[in-house]
Amino acid sequence: MEQNVQRLMEWLEAQPEASLVIEKQELDDLDTVHFNLNSVDYRNADDVIDEYLSSALILRGSGSTLNADGELVPLPQPSYEIAVNGLKVIALAEDHVELQTDRAKYSLVLRG
Repeated sequence: MEQNVQRLMEWLEAQPEASLVIEKQELDDLDTVHFNLNSVDYRNADDVIDEYLSSALILRGSGSTLNADGELVPLPQPSYEIAVNGLKVIALAEDHVELQTDRAKYSLVLRG
């Protein structure tokens, strides 16, 4: 596992039962997810049959996202994936982390 991926996974694992606000900026699209973290798994692209699945950290838990009307809507699955291709940890602090991947920028902030 790449060092930046390991750092992010360790940060997430140090937040048991955490409530996170995850912002993902991809091109001109900003998604905001409120997520209750239970556990974290790593999926290695070499271990999957489906070619379209890349390596990712899989956050297990429950959450909701803001829709276009500003309403919180439950996520369709009990997980949230962060593809880790090209992952760079931009900032890492006790209460937040900022990331850049090949596809998007992420901000994960602990909610009090």
